[in-house]
Amino acid sequence: MKIFPVAHPLLKRFDRWAGPALAGLALGLLLLETTRPLRRRTRPRTERWVRNVLLAAPSLPAMRLTLLPAMVGLTQLAGPRRMAHQAGRLPAPLRLALEVLLLDYLGYTWHRLLHSPLLWRLHRVHHCDLDMDLTTAWRFHFGEMLASIPYRAGLPAVLGVRPATVLAYEVVFEAFTAFQHSNWRLPIALERQLAPWLMTPRLHGIHHSMVHRETQSNYGIVLMLWDWLHRTRRLDVPQQAITIGVPALADPAAQTAGQLLALPLAPLEPWARPDGSEPQPTPAPTPPQVLAA
Repeated sequence: MKIFPVAHPLLKRFDRWAGPALAGLALGLLLLETTRPLRRRTRPRTERWVRNVLLAAPSLPAMRLTLLPAMVGLTQLAGPRRMAHQAGRLPAPLRLALEVLLLDYLGYTWHRLLHSPLLWRLHRVHHCDLDMDLTTAWRFHFGEMLASIPYRAGLPAVLGVRPATVLAYEVVFEAFTAFQHSNWRLPIALERQLAPWLMTPRLHGIHHSMVHRETQSNYGIVLMLWDWLHRTRRLDVPQQAITIGVPALADPAAQTAGQLLALPLAPLEPWARPDGSEPQPTPAPTPPQVLAA
């Protein structure tokens, strides 16, 4: 049995159904963020889109040829093991619910690990985008995709998650990654209803702030449950008070595709601007608003 079965029937089904569905979602989000933008752009759209697509060119194939096949291959290899055998005794709806919760929690914890010094070398390529929109959801270093295999494919296998569930959740994972990075201004009343439960564009915008303590919040992929449990949830930063990016990497001239691909090899910088100053938070609304507009 292969660890990377790139032509597995489950992956062919993923390509046939999930690919077009995610492409349709991306088109819809593109139209919505164009007609109802949430934050003002600070850089020309063409400059960023070309750069982000060039970064996605190796990372998306790396995901399809390594991470996704590993999710299937490793879970199949671990299928006969004790954990999977024990999980098979659960009622089908309960097992599915537990698998989905586990996968979403692994997504949250993996995201937190990406902000640790070693993995931040890779993840800062994503965070140093100077605006945030749909294309930011594709702006990942291909090395980050490879580094995620032991955690995002290996741990579900060890814990007895079925391959079909892992791939089905991955569709939801990718859909929410696109949704939360989009620059779509949802009606504030609707987003306040969603925010206690699901990651939204306003909430994830706070995570991309240049203010360090704001970046250390809202790590969730789909559910806000884990941010609430770990006290990393942040709801009170107005969107127009957010400056997107990484302070030490705020020079757009230093963000060519080639420089960004080589960025993991560069030394880690302090969380400060080149002049040594650290971005400070804008005073919160008084009284603090839940999900400030």
